[in-house]
Amino acid sequence: MVLQAPPVQRHQVQILTVNFQFSGQLEVVGPVSNFLNDPTRNSISLYEASLTPLAPGIPLGSLSRPHVVIRKPQIVFLYLTSAEARALIRPFARRELLVAYTPVAVCRGYFHLSAEASVRDFVDTVNADLLPITEAHVFPFNALSAPFPTEADLLLAGRAYLQFYYPV
Repeated sequence: MVLQAPPVQRHQVQILTVNFQFSGQLEVVGPVSNFLNDPTRNSISLYEASLTPLAPGIPLGSLSRPHVVIRKPQIVFLYLTSAEARALIRPFARRELLVAYTPVAVCRGYFHLSAEASVRDFVDTVNADLLPITEAHVFPFNALSAPFPTEADLLLAGRAYLQFYYPV
């Protein structure tokens, strides 16, 4: 019996961290959801990456690099550009319409919860670093220097950056 490694794929993404906006090709090994939320993986690789500082007046301008490593705990929002790639993410069926505040934007959309979770503590009970939000609307606090979707059928939010939220 021959064992085969999971397939390696690349998906075009846009990422917001507190300080930078990235775009590029995310390299994924195996299913996208499993890869992104693998607790043993603390970073992701972005290829053909472009990055722009979010803070105005920073002397560092936009730049491009063939390979950038982004630490997963730094991701505020991750958007998979391709509808086919977004379709590979399978959130919990139960969902709650919430407004959530992060350091870079307010996001309104359906957050997906396990059947037993309450809205009050679902963030603490989820093991995933990135939480799926469907029918998301993003309202950045400052103008972004590169396009980022303000409406998305699926957006992933960094659990650590949800400062507070409330039901709509």
